[in-house]
Amino acid sequence: MKNYKRASIDEVNGTSLRTHIEATFQELVTLLGEPEQGDDYKVSGEWLVKDKDGNVCTVYDWKSTNLYDPDYPTVAQFRAGKYPTTFNIGGHSGYAAENFRHELELQLLELRTDK
Repeated sequence: MKNYKRASIDEVNGTSLRTHIEATFQELVTLLGEPEQGDDYKVSGEWLVKDKDGNVCTVYDWKSTNLYDPDYPTVAQFRAGKYPTTFNIGGHSGYAAENFRHELELQLLELRTDK
């Protein structure tokens, strides 16, 4: 996404859940690149981003795979899913997270329209 770039793990330290977005894993990869490794328990992968002003956000799958619950899809199955699912968006501020979510929704709409 043109208005955001990768953030470091140190920059996103202390972020917390602010909002959600519906997307497939592959849509997020198309827009944000490959995710960083998650904690291999509640999160299988996460994207760390920041805007030009240094506001950081994270996008992550929360308790969505068999890493958390053996009855859930494997990480590979989750990532291959064709239907949008809920991803969490975290940040230091709700305002920055909502701005990011809005921008991401616009990019998702454009991506889906181009198919």
